[in-house]
Amino acid sequence: MRRRGNVSYYYNSYLNVLKREFMLVIIASILLVVTFFIWAGVPVFIIGSAVASLTTSQFLVNLCISLSVAIIFSLYFLPINFKVAQDIAVTKKRSTYNSFIRIEIMWKLVIAAISQIILSIFLQ
Repeated sequence: MRRRGNVSYYYNSYLNVLKREFMLVIIASILLVVTFFIWAGVPVFIIGSAVASLTTSQFLVNLCISLSVAIIFSLYFLPINFKVAQDIAVTKKRSTYNSFIRIEIMWKLVIAAISQIILSIFLQ
């Protein structure tokens, strides 16, 4: 039950920050569209081919592609995540750094999972 409360707390915190800092959402959205081939193309074509030349394991290649997509994609949302981390740090009485690291790890894991699903669909 406690985990569900945390999820709704993070959700509400994101909603509050996105309402206050709406320009960050607009800027991130425009940058994601304009730089699509950087955050999607570099991991697939450059990192994927580099890892494929080092190993024959398709699992490792897909894992490296998914993690690199997650790392590059999450860079666009750093300001938003930092504002949310500040909001959570104040209300939960913990450090901003601790909150920020937790949020970034979760973002990277979720984005890596989503990109892995999309990659597996395209490879079939």
